[in-house]
Amino acid sequence: MERRLAAILSADVAGYTKMMAQDEIKTLETLDAYRSIMGGLVKQHGGRVVDMVGDNLLAEFPSAVDAVQCSLEIQRQLGAQNEERQDGSKMNFRIGVNVGDLIVVGERIVGDGVNIAARIEAEAPPGGVAMSRAVLDQVEGKIPIHTLDKGDFTLKNVKKPVRIFEVHSESSDESAPVGKDHDYDVEPHVPGFGGRSAIAVLPFRNLSNDPSQEYFADGLAEDLISSLAGLRIYPVISRNSSFTYKGQMADPREAGQKLGAHYIVTGSVRKAGERLRVNAELVDSNDGRQIWSGRYDRQISDFFDVQDEITAAIAGAVGPALAQSEMLHAIRRTPQNLDAWDCIHRGMWHLYRYTKEGVAKARAWGVRALELQPTSATAHCIIAFSRMYEVIYQWTDSRDEPIQEAMKAAEQAVAADKDDPMALTALGFACSLSGYRDRAVAVLERAVQANPSSAFALWSLGATLATAGRPDDAIPMVEKAIRLSPQDPLMNEFLFTIGSAHFIASRYEESIEFAQRSLDLKADQPGAWRILAAANALTDKLVEARQAVGQLLRLTPNLTEDRLRIFLQDDAAEMYLKGLRLAGWKG
Repeated sequence: MERRLAAILSADVAGYTKMMAQDEIKTLETLDAYRSIMGGLVKQHGGRVVDMVGDNLLAEFPSAVDAVQCSLEIQRQLGAQNEERQDGSKMNFRIGVNVGDLIVVGERIVGDGVNIAARIEAEAPPGGVAMSRAVLDQVEGKIPIHTLDKGDFTLKNVKKPVRIFEVHSESSDESAPVGKDHDYDVEPHVPGFGGRSAIAVLPFRNLSNDPSQEYFADGLAEDLISSLAGLRIYPVISRNSSFTYKGQMADPREAGQKLGAHYIVTGSVRKAGERLRVNAELVDSNDGRQIWSGRYDRQISDFFDVQDEITAAIAGAVGPALAQSEMLHAIRRTPQNLDAWDCIHRGMWHLYRYTKEGVAKARAWGVRALELQPTSATAHCIIAFSRMYEVIYQWTDSRDEPIQEAMKAAEQAVAADKDDPMALTALGFACSLSGYRDRAVAVLERAVQANPSSAFALWSLGATLATAGRPDDAIPMVEKAIRLSPQDPLMNEFLFTIGSAHFIASRYEESIEFAQRSLDLKADQPGAWRILAAANALTDKLVEARQAVGQLLRLTPNLTEDRLRIFLQDDAAEMYLKGLRLAGWKG
């Protein structure tokens, strides 16, 4: 036996017994889907799922900060899932977090620390998070939260009273479940950019003893300004303005106000011997809240290659972090107060739910954005992607009409901004679904050239190369997207695409591995279940294959051979059809 100190997360479903009594099958399906999301988030935050018994999930983390951040993100994502579901299929978890001494027995953990976490969880509201005083002492001042002191509780089988705090992210309403729309007091966007949020990159500080490294720090910031400008959707403050802060310890809130930037990137460079460390962070200048941070350790060989590599990595990570922040700003405003920029990001928020209802809402917000700003390339993109998702996820009986509308919207997006990576990506996808794969690859290569730091464009090119029968060209594109944006909200799609490419290359074991990793992040993906069904069947694992087919048909009950052939060349389609039929599919 081993003892160690750790943070423990315990989660249970509120009202589970009643839900099971009403509909066992639907409840178990929802539980599996939600726990898959939770398990993926635990891994992303550096934790380990220890056990899942009944409706419980137990996890441990080396850091209390990671445990609390993971808990809040779980409730945010599950709240978003509930928003898209009908009342009968909504599911709320209570989460309790504690820090305590554990006894480790094999893969299991036991001890007072675990017991107290379970007791704290029972005091959390449905859809909420509660934690002990021990956790608060470790996270206070380190993450943007506010707490409600619920007082001392005498817990069963615990000798001393435990003080419990209900915890919320600073962006959530104390009295409301996470994931709903509410009237939040959010500052308006910085003026002067048509409602769009601007970003400024301050000079990186040289922390080395060698003054000659100053040019590396300056060059890194200058290259980052150019790379972020490639995002196009976010205005970037010029070097001449942001470099007035060179040599100063600037407060991001003050710098944002003076530069007219909603977001500030700051960083530092330290060289020791032949090693280089770069730290960077993205801050909301409205409240000084850190949105993203990254650390890059490199062995110096070719100075300029290292500079290019780190610049691309930072730009690739900042892009999705900006989009996530803007989506959250938009979703917190009341619909009556939204301008075109907010409508776009609210539409993107719904689009990334990947549900039939969410896609329909996304398209409606894209249309509204165009009413307010007819020249918006991004609004056209939202409409294009919403129509393509209807076909990809088989939420429509007619394929031709949505693809034609997607192509039209994508062409309009490129006409509005011919160098916009998202517009080019939308057009490339539409071309691929229309069967124009050569044009699709050419357009997506343009998207990558327009912004080499765009993980989204790289993944899109990889996905198209895979469906075009070029799996070994596809995988490096997606691997680069993952390196650029390791916390990307589309990570499940990245992993699925690699799994798909391995399947097309007849590497079935690898395809199973990546499909499962994708499902660990998002359980309701028909494509990933299709890979598991076919690949397991083709490797004689028929039990696993039949289970996967069951999940596939639950998500796409109207799957037909014709629909399957929409996305794939004939050889790949035949491989899938062979595997699915071995797994028991009758289509």
